Amino acid sequence: MTLILEHELPQGSKLYFDTSAKLKRDIESLAVEYLYQNDYKEIVTPIFTFLEHQEDFSNRQLLRLSGESNHQIGLRYDTTFDAMRIITKRIAHSSEHKKWFYVQPVFSYPTTEIHQIGAEHLGSDSLSPVMCLGASIMTALKLKPFLQISNMKIPLLCAKHSGVDIESFAALKIEELLQMDSYIAQLVRVSSKDELKEAIKKAPAFLKNELERLLECASYCEYENTLFSPLACAPNSYYGDLFFKMFINNATLLQGGKYSIGKQSSCGFAIYTDEVVEYLLLNNISIK
Repeated sequence: MTLILEHELPQGSKLYFDTSAKLKRDIESLAVEYLYQNDYKEIVTPIFTFLEHQEDFSNRQLLRLSGESNHQIGLRYDTTFDAMRIITKRIAHSSEHKKWFYVQPVFSYPTTEIHQIGAEHLGSDSLSPVMCLGASIMTALKLKPFLQISNMKIPLLCAKHSGVDIESFAALKIEELLQMDSYIAQLVRVSSKDELKEAIKKAPAFLKNELERLLECASYCEYENTLFSPLACAPNSYYGDLFFKMFINNATLLQGGKYSIGKQSSCGFAIYTDEVVEYLLLNNISIK
């Protein structure tokens, strides 16, 4: 048996104290203030959840244990799906409110905890207001990450019409994509608004509408560091439409998108508090 020293913590767990703990609390307070101003109300969901209620209960990253009556239980792995299930199935009869936020961690195997500030707009068909709220919070935190906007329907349509497996797009195998049809090769090179507009002119008919929706999504708010990535694939299975992320270097600070729970379209995002704290501390940025 390996000796565990008294100061050691499980790999992936988080410790905040003094300056970092105050910064974490200040980030959460600022974000919550913006969320309240935009008519979001708070929800705190259980840490434990039935595995059968998970979107994919075969997920190997879920932390599992046996609960009462030998029911299979997992630690909360993703708040979006769980929060929306609870809102629509449990509290909808007592509240018709559509905008909710949460400040709580999620957990994955073996000992990883990720602190998040999330916002979900139930029944919203437009991603733009939610995306711009996230961008406003980043600006208020004195951060200038890149905003990358994508549309999952575009790589799905390209894969279908080119006969190529979607995994080629998911892995972003650039050399392979550049060898495909000319419209795909052009989309690989798109990053700016002007490049996207030019690509729309030359795109085949089956792609034009989704490319135009991608362009329109960014028109709601003018954010300086905006990029487009038409062929990017969503980071999780429930973002099947427009989605976005905000990042600096290799750190993703926020990501969100459109999704459906049952037949209802909704939009949301999550701020990765741990990444924000780390970046602010590393660059000696004070938010107050």
